[in-house]
Amino acid sequence: MTDNNPAGQRGPAEHERRDQILELANELFSAHGYRKTSVTDIAKAVGVSSAYLYRFFDSKQAIGEAVCAMTLAKIDVALKEIAERDGSATQRLRDLLDCLLEKGLELFLKERRMHDIVVVAIENQWHHMSVHDDIIYEAIRRIVADGRESGEFERKTPLDEVTIAIRKTAAVYGHPVLLELNDPDELKRNLAAVTGLILRSLAP
Repeated sequence: MTDNNPAGQRGPAEHERRDQILELANELFSAHGYRKTSVTDIAKAVGVSSAYLYRFFDSKQAIGEAVCAMTLAKIDVALKEIAERDGSATQRLRDLLDCLLEKGLELFLKERRMHDIVVVAIENQWHHMSVHDDIIYEAIRRIVADGRESGEFERKTPLDEVTIAIRKTAAVYGHPVLLELNDPDELKRNLAAVTGLILRSLAP
């Protein structure tokens, strides 16, 4: 295993066969769910032996973690783009929270089987869940800091305190289990009210 590979992953990080394994594992997880898919199932789909798969991943969990990282990256990239773009911090914060909900509904409910793997990741505290949480935190922090610099937001409350409060308040909008328990239309209405409250609390 190279130093650059996440835990459980072996061989060169850049490899055509690795990409094929992850692509087909993603399809199987999407069709049947993570829990019901075995390493043997993935090996058959790739057209190799299970032993060959272990040249790249030391377990089903390692494959699952890599697929989960790919899934969450769709959200992470979108959030980073919002945080880093030009425009008012107020609108960017609105857009960030809207994006978190929309991407969550799309990935965890419309692509129903992806809900399964992310729940497993949360239950077992897979590494990329903390990476994902850090990305959300840093995106919020960047926007709030920009809003303070532009004069849109107050500066008295410690920046990290504000960031943590917003992150925890918005947690329901990016959590697969909590999203499943609520009606999507009601979540959207509630988010508008929550966002309004957050922005009023940030006013200078």
